[in-house]
Amino acid sequence: MDSQNQFILFFISVAIGFLGGVLYEIFGVIRSLFKCPKGKNKALEIALDIGFFLTFAFLTIVGAYAFRFPSFRVYMFIGYALGGGLYLKTLHIMVAFFKKICYNKITQVVKKVKKARKNSLKEVDIE
Repeated sequence: MDSQNQFILFFISVAIGFLGGVLYEIFGVIRSLFKCPKGKNKALEIALDIGFFLTFAFLTIVGAYAFRFPSFRVYMFIGYALGGGLYLKTLHIMVAFFKKICYNKITQVVKKVKKARKNSLKEVDIE
């Protein structure tokens, strides 16, 4: 068993897991666009989850090939999970905060546009 680079390969696995968290956020944006979290489009939500796991599996295989990982070891799986957990505890919190801010700003603009349009339609009816 080649134990010379296990520590480095573990940290590469953590980085790949962290990138998997970023990848999950991309799929989360797509899920939000189609209103999957609200219980609508259940089939699309399942398809997006399967798409994420297939894409993440491809990412791990490409990473394993690029960095010449030995055969699969348990520490690699732990590294992927730890990287995903680190993403959830760090960057995901910031992304969720900015997503909430953007959502609030967009809804404010949409409300102003709807109100302006409603007022302009009232003016047309008066004339």
